[in-house]
Amino acid sequence: MIFDRAINGPRASIETRTLSTEELGQFLKDLFLSGEDVETGQGTAERLSPVAAAHRILSNSFGLIPFATYTKDGDARKAVHDPALDRLLKVRPNERMSPFLCQKLIMSNAFWYGFGTCWNRRDGDGRLVARIPLPTECCSIRKDRESGHYWYDYNVDGWQRTFAPYELSFLFFETYDGTRGRGLLDLARETIAMDAMAQRYERKFYQNGARLSGVLEVDTDAKPATRQKLKDEFRGYASDDAFAVAVLDHGMKFTPLGLSQSDAQYIESRAFTVEEIARFTGIPKHMLQTGKESYDSNAQQRQNYVTDTLLPYVVQWEQEDGYKAIPPDKRDGEGWYMRGNVAVLLRGDDLTRSQFYERMVRNTIYNPDECRALEEKSPIPGGLGQEFLVSKNLASLGAVLKGEK
Repeated sequence: MIFDRAINGPRASIETRTLSTEELGQFLKDLFLSGEDVETGQGTAERLSPVAAAHRILSNSFGLIPFATYTKDGDARKAVHDPALDRLLKVRPNERMSPFLCQKLIMSNAFWYGFGTCWNRRDGDGRLVARIPLPTECCSIRKDRESGHYWYDYNVDGWQRTFAPYELSFLFFETYDGTRGRGLLDLARETIAMDAMAQRYERKFYQNGARLSGVLEVDTDAKPATRQKLKDEFRGYASDDAFAVAVLDHGMKFTPLGLSQSDAQYIESRAFTVEEIARFTGIPKHMLQTGKESYDSNAQQRQNYVTDTLLPYVVQWEQEDGYKAIPPDKRDGEGWYMRGNVAVLLRGDDLTRSQFYERMVRNTIYNPDECRALEEKSPIPGGLGQEFLVSKNLASLGAVLKGEK
C-alpha cells in the first residue's frame, strides 16, 4: 500500500507516464536511499587522513632518493659523471624545481592516477636540457591503429602536445598491461567511499548535537509549513541548545532512529580503513599512526617498507631513466647505468645508521672514509681511513685446525 501510494500518488491526480530505466532507477534511489553519492576523486581522498598520510609518506620517500650514474670496470663499480646530466639529476631538473620536488610530483601522480611521467626535454642536437614532470590527469592515451604505437596527448592549461613513449620516463604505481596505470583512486575506490561516508556521518552526528535523528509525532494533521517549522524548532535543541531539556506539548512524541556510534562500530570501521590503505599502498600501519607494535617490530616493518614497497619503484625508475636519460653513446658504448641510493632513508635514525656503518666496515664492504663521506665529513688525515679493515677473530676452518693465527 505504501509503495503504491509513493509511486502513484493520490487517486484523484493520477498521471500515467512511461519511465526509462535510468529514471526508474533514480526514482527508487531517491525513495529508499537518504544519502547522496560520495565522490571518490582526488579532492575527496586527500581529505581523508590515512590516504593523505600514505600519499605524503610514499611521495616524500621517493623524493629523497638520490640517483646517479655508474659504470662497471671489470669487477669494480665506479661513479661516472656527465656535467649536464649531473646538473639535472642533482641540482636542478628544470628552472622551477629541485630534484626532490620533481621526483615527489612524479610519485604523486603515480599514486593518484596509476602512472607519473617526466618529460625528458632535449634541444635540437638531442642533448637533454630539462626534466619536467607532467600531470597525469591531463593525459589521454591514444593508439595508432595502423602502426600499433601508443601516443600520449597532454592538454595542460591550454598547452597541447603529443609525446612518443621514448620522450617520457614512466613510473607506474600499478599496471596490468605496461601502458595504463592503476592508482589508489581506482584500486581503493570502495575503501575511500566508505571512509568518506564515515567522516560525513561523524560531521553530521556532531552537527546534530551528538543526538540521533528521529521522528517527531503530532496528534493532528500538519500542513507542510507547520511541519517544516516544527523540524527547524526541534533541530535547534540539537545545535544551539545542545544538552538542554526539550519540552514537548500538544501530544508530540519524539522517537529516535538510527544507531549510536558504538552500535554502528564507528571506531572499528575507521581503524579498518587505515588497515585497508596500508594493504593497498604497502606502508606499515605504524607509519600511518596506528597499531601497537613494539619499537623493534616497527624498525623491522620500516626495513620491510624500504625493501618490499619502495625499492621496486626505485628499481623501476633506475631502469627507465637508465635507458631514456643517459646518452645512448654512454649507455651502450661505455656501459653507464642509473642507481638510486635508498640508504639515505636511514639518515634520520642515528642508531640504525651507526649499526649499518659498523657492519659495512667490519665486513670489509666500506672503508672508514666512505662512511665519513656519507655523513658529509672529511677523510681521516694521512689516508688512514682509506684502508679496509677486517675482524681478526675470523679465520678459515683450515687455518683454525692448523693452529694458525
